[in-house]
Amino acid sequence: MISHPLTFLVGYVLVTFILSFVVVGPLVVFMSILFRRRVEKRYTDGLYLGASATAFAFMILHYLLYLRGYGMTKWSTLFGDIFYPSRYF
Repeated sequence: MISHPLTFLVGYVLVTFILSFVVVGPLVVFMSILFRRRVEKRYTDGLYLGASATAFAFMILHYLLYLRGYGMTKWSTLFGDIFYPSRYF
């Protein structure tokens, strides 16, 4: 069902994952290579994973704060709606 409230959640997590690991991570690595001429491979790998995971975590935190702003206080209902149709649908 395209209008199910969790469609937005799944789409948001998917877009967030793509933005973090395809856009933000490589951009941070590129900028570090640009400013440092000689960079070890393991340094860029760690920088990529760290920047991507941090960006992903902050984007998920942004979504949770968005839900909190709309009065979502019972977090157990959010996880219950993943397996069952939404109560507010």
